[in-house]
Amino acid sequence: MSSTSSQVVRSPEEESWEQRIGRRIRALRESRNVTLDQMAAQCRLTKGQLSRIENGKVSSPVSTLTRVAAALGVAPGDLFSEDNGVPRAVLVTRESRRTIAGRGSKIGHAYESLAFDLPFGKDFEPHLMTIEAETIDPKQNIFRHPGQEFLFMLEGAMDYRHGEEVYRLNPGDSLYFDGMIAHGPVAVHGPPVRFLSVISNAKD
Repeated sequence: MSSTSSQVVRSPEEESWEQRIGRRIRALRESRNVTLDQMAAQCRLTKGQLSRIENGKVSSPVSTLTRVAAALGVAPGDLFSEDNGVPRAVLVTRESRRTIAGRGSKIGHAYESLAFDLPFGKDFEPHLMTIEAETIDPKQNIFRHPGQEFLFMLEGAMDYRHGEEVYRLNPGDSLYFDGMIAHGPVAVHGPPVRFLSVISNAKD
């Protein structure tokens, strides 16, 4: 006589909150290719403790779930929600890039948003910047904003000021800086000048 074993799979309606949260944590961890040992170390938990959480065998305090969420790079509330088919990636084709009207467009800059209408929150704002003017007025190109900014030169060259320093940026060069310090281009060379600008969103 032979015996077979089968695993009981519960429907979402039959799951407890602990099981739903645990299943969500496991799915997020595995999607990031993080092992149980690695995750436990990041959360300051033992492997056994994390395993019990993922299997829905314990009710975890908010402080523990907050550490787990931080290690996964999500908000604590995301551990309580399902994906519900909402896409987590959005393609923006070259033809669908959106031109942003703003201060920069009045002083020789063209802004094209590379990420918009997303079904989830953004941690940063990426733009393709173009300067076609042969000369620019440094006094009109002074910017300050919360967060940090990253520039990557694609075409042409420019002199870019941050605080009291001026940097020459050629294709392939990058500059990362504090956005709260006055910054902006002071001269362009061989326009059109094109570069990527990535600005982090201010945190609460």
